Amino acid sequence: MKLVLIHGRGQAGQDPAQLKHDWLAALRYGCDRGHVQLPADTVVEFAYYGDLLADLVAQVGTPLGQELRAKGPVPVPNEALQGEILAEIAAQAGVSESDIRLETGNAPIQKGPANWEWVQAIIRALDHIPGLNSRLIDAFTRDVYVYLTYPGVRAQIDKVVADALGNEPCVVVAHSLGTVVAYNVLRARAATPQYPKLVTVGSPLGIRAIKQQLATPLISPPCIGQWFNAYDDRDVVALVPLDAQTFNVTPPIANKSDVLNFTDNRHGIEGYLADPVVARQVVLGLQSPKPLT
Repeated sequence: MKLVLIHGRGQAGQDPAQLKHDWLAALRYGCDRGHVQLPADTVVEFAYYGDLLADLVAQVGTPLGQELRAKGPVPVPNEALQGEILAEIAAQAGVSESDIRLETGNAPIQKGPANWEWVQAIIRALDHIPGLNSRLIDAFTRDVYVYLTYPGVRAQIDKVVADALGNEPCVVVAHSLGTVVAYNVLRARAATPQYPKLVTVGSPLGIRAIKQQLATPLISPPCIGQWFNAYDDRDVVALVPLDAQTFNVTPPIANKSDVLNFTDNRHGIEGYLADPVVARQVVLGLQSPKPLT
């Protein structure tokens, strides 16, 4: 069966072949730890959109940005959506309003995601939390904003992933922003062919501001057999589980919250794929009987 790997943001300038190698090396390590093996007939497809996303994000705010807005209005201003995502990440990470006020010098600044001075203060407050990289979080929210609110960007990124999926059953593994892309692409597909398993890791889909930009109602894509979601509860991008409270779908998503991601920011893909339970879930999906088409 085919295995499709969907990366997150920050992969511009990388060699797709090397990225694929690194993902598989981490997955095989996880398989060794979980006492399982990838089936010998597994065909791996790496859906690479890193350079494309970086180019499109760079175009936003330039005259080309108007073309990228085509085929639909931008639902919310940049400051609002990006600020909402940052505010929710900060709250989940334990940043209080007083912490943010302190970063403003206690100046009389109106709080709220549409006030960019307040948003910048949130970013500075995040810098004080050990292990967090506020610049990474800022870049992440910027890329998510562009993908979600510019239909022209979303269409091009979605096409890369849709082409990688093809029209045959496969197991899908997605990371970070890639989980948002995977959800959108799979949600738009018919119930067949069925994808035996979707494995999401380090996913921001539980963040309220991101969910509000997705098609409604939230559903488990009917083409998916099982959805397994794993995260490290120290991963600031994935602090919100995909459970009945935050992502209430039927059938419910299986969540694993105790991944010990060994990468510096607790968000790196290697730290997720090396987890034996995550690796075992991927293998179980690949061992599933191919659904009838």
